[in-house]
Amino acid sequence: MFDPEAELEKLSIPIHYLALHDVLAAWDAEHGKVYCSVGLNPIQKRCALTHELAHITLKHQRCAYADDSVTTIASITQERAAEMWAARKLISAVQLAAARESGLRPTAVARELGTTPRIFRARLLAEQHDEQRWLGADFVSF
Repeated sequence: MFDPEAELEKLSIPIHYLALHDVLAAWDAEHGKVYCSVGLNPIQKRCALTHELAHITLKHQRCAYADDSVTTIASITQERAAEMWAARKLISAVQLAAARESGLRPTAVARELGTTPRIFRARLLAEQHDEQRWLGADFVSF
């Protein structure tokens, strides 16, 4: 099982726990720290920290929702990329295939996989995106 806390520790990136408003976690590229909201359940914490690790890995410098800054298409694109990266790390292709065949509701599948429903939806989207890239643009117009 993917452990974002261990991965952040390997990168020597500290996690600071505090009361955050409107977000579960945030990457502060300027100070090289991850902030995580106190009181998250283990699944929320794992998903939020993996999302922030995605921002680090993808070399994103600003959070889309930081401060009172204007949310731009570029920042929304970064958020989507981070969410899809995190979803791929937290849910393997094999787990996704089994989940699709389970017949369970998405919230139940997410719980079984140890993720949030949002991460599960992002994994479905990531899979669709990967399939379209693999098949190529010509197939889409077929």
